[in-house]
Amino acid sequence: MAGYNPGMSWKLLALALLAGVTALAQERVQARIPIILDTDIGDSIDDALALAFALHSPELDVRAVTTVIDDVESKTRLAWKMLSIYNRRDVGLAMGASEPLLDPTTSVPSKEFEVLTRNDVIPEAAHKRAADLIIDTVLQARSKITIVAIGPMTNIALALKTDPRIKNNIERIVIMGGAYLSSESEYNVKRDRAAAEIVFQSGIPITAVGLDVTSQCKLREKDLDRMRIADDPAGNFLIHLVDLAEEQTHEANPTLYDPLAIAAIFRPDLLEMQAGTVDIPLSGPGQTIFKPSAGSKTQVAVKVNVQAFLDLFVDRVTKGVGGLR
Repeated sequence: MAGYNPGMSWKLLALALLAGVTALAQERVQARIPIILDTDIGDSIDDALALAFALHSPELDVRAVTTVIDDVESKTRLAWKMLSIYNRRDVGLAMGASEPLLDPTTSVPSKEFEVLTRNDVIPEAAHKRAADLIIDTVLQARSKITIVAIGPMTNIALALKTDPRIKNNIERIVIMGGAYLSSESEYNVKRDRAAAEIVFQSGIPITAVGLDVTSQCKLREKDLDRMRIADDPAGNFLIHLVDLAEEQTHEANPTLYDPLAIAAIFRPDLLEMQAGTVDIPLSGPGQTIFKPSAGSKTQVAVKVNVQAFLDLFVDRVTKGVGGLR
């Protein structure tokens, strides 16, 4: 054939393949789920484990971390220290409300804060009110944001009341809180019943994982062994926090309450959900009254594949920090 150039054909093929790979990579980046993590880190070890799990999960794009209730300054410093160890100082950070909306304030010193040194100073931007960072992050996002609440929901309630426009750009709120198949009161709801009621009545789609399923997810000895031999700065820091928490709680095998909420974002197949409505009587002890309803925007977890979840969690957090982003 006149003008046929085999070399040019190979070049065109190579360019086409490169374009395809680039497009696929961009699609994978775009497919990452943007989240804001609202946490009472330091109160119990599962918050730090949840943050590590989120940072180790390529399906998620952690846009901001906000702290809530009690000693929020130390909590924010601890979150900043973790973000620094994980090479994620690009993540927005803000100090949240130190008191619930209505319920009394109680504070217990945390052993986990012993990892903090005088060098662990949060950036000036982190002094921004958490509710304002939530509002700004949601309104400025090009796609809808998922908010993950693994502490009392004070910051989220304040954000919703301060600027109701954010409802339109929130994909859903994923909550670790409540107990939906029993009359048990759960800590995150009980600490701020008014905030929890505001969130559940917001009309925003909600995925809730409560004590019914999270209490089944206790780390096994083999899981802790794998975490201890994962010799990298992030893994060593996480195990140090686990050991400090054990000194305070005398619980050798932490329960992964909060990390299960992280898994629910990108691995819904690990959970069986049921739609319904949730009411939280302000005069009660913080119970979540669940009524099944097929048309509800609220989904609560009723079953969990414990082994598959634990395997996923340990596989993720035992990987080094290299290539996390």
